[in-house]
Amino acid sequence: MRVKVVLFGVFREKLPREARGRTTLELPEGSPLRAVLEHFDLPLHVTCAVNGQLEADRQRLLQDGDEVQVFRPAGGGSNSLC
Repeated sequence: MRVKVVLFGVFREKLPREARGRTTLELPEGSPLRAVLEHFDLPLHVTCAVNGQLEADRQRLLQDGDEVQVFRPAGGGSNSLC
């Protein structure tokens, strides 16, 4: 099956510059989201979306034609009200 992948931020460096963070992967049918992260040697704690919806389950099975987006985990900010 073919899965579209979009890498954002520093993860774009995993692809040639001319790819602009976008590629298509050939994966076996029934591959989980985790397979995409492993293919690019990315940590499992990154933020992922499948077809525009945030997805925390790394075992989610992908379908032919799905688009996986990978972002750095969000961080920073302060909860202080001072």
